[in-house]
Amino acid sequence: MRLTLTIALALLLGSVAAAAQRPSTLDLRVDMLTRHALMSEPATALVDLDRQAGAIRRAHWTVVGFVLTQLFEAAALFYLWSCGGAAALRDRLRRRFEHVWNVRFFFGAALALVARLAAIPPVFYLYRVDRTLDLTFELTRVWALYWIFHTIVAMIVAGLVAAIVLWLVSRTHQWYVYAVAGILAACVAWSYASSSTTSPTAHFLRGSTPPEIEYALAYRLGHIVHGDRLSIALIEGGIIIVFTAIAVVIADRIGFRRDDDPLSRLAIVGALLALVYLAAVPVRNAALRHYDFSADAYAVAQTRDPAAAVRALVRDGDQHMLEVCPDVTATLFLYTAPGIGARVAAINHVRSACP
Repeated sequence: MRLTLTIALALLLGSVAAAAQRPSTLDLRVDMLTRHALMSEPATALVDLDRQAGAIRRAHWTVVGFVLTQLFEAAALFYLWSCGGAAALRDRLRRRFEHVWNVRFFFGAALALVARLAAIPPVFYLYRVDRTLDLTFELTRVWALYWIFHTIVAMIVAGLVAAIVLWLVSRTHQWYVYAVAGILAACVAWSYASSSTTSPTAHFLRGSTPPEIEYALAYRLGHIVHGDRLSIALIEGGIIIVFTAIAVVIADRIGFRRDDDPLSRLAIVGALLALVYLAAVPVRNAALRHYDFSADAYAVAQTRDPAAAVRALVRDGDQHMLEVCPDVTATLFLYTAPGIGARVAAINHVRSACP
């Protein structure tokens, strides 16, 4: 195993050299932390205090933006349904397209577009939060291009989901069995695909020392060895299924309008999905939080360098303004991983000093 980590580390030396060309006072401060301090102090005493103050402000602002995003999307979709706009859109599409599959696809895509447009203010606000805190140097026009790209992807996905689910409903009474299987398969496929395209040192590379990168690689390998990707995918798929079912049940309790049909009522289902997502995220975060502890333990056992693991976590917290001791709202809505304070305490066996 050590040989595997050494080979992977060697392959990354070019990236490490590039990162080293970026001098940073934060990196220099973390580099100066002694091994004794890393193994005897809680994370609250190791991180940069000014960056932690910024991390707390960022977390509060981000939670507000996240909640507003869901509320704006829900309000837009509910209004579209309640004012008869969804039924009018359905009729317009039926006049334009003969094939019912096309009608369903473009209706679902249109709902995604409405939701994305409605959420522009809070989404742009979240971008400005990171821009103000120098966590991104992305220009506004670049952000806009990414927004357009993600909107197109969302429209395609929503269109396919609407078309496939309604097709299943029209073909069999057991449509939900196929829908559940499809959701779980999609979550598993996405989990493995995203893992294979994400750098294993995405959050640790800049300014990191070779032992820190070795820890990051072993940490990633720990998730693979423990089968965490599959477990996480199944958990997320299960949460999607349960909370989608809740949204559908609530939608069924809302009376039909005179011009309603299953297609036009997708708007109100979408509105409820945006709202139940606010409840689903804390459940997901709580369910996924313990996986990082086992991956940390695996990485430390393989590298035999707990100080490097602590240094890597401290550096990551400083660079990305991650809270050492997240408050309740940040824990509920923002972080799938435990706080840096808890992770460092588990590694160096020192009290976390978190409230």
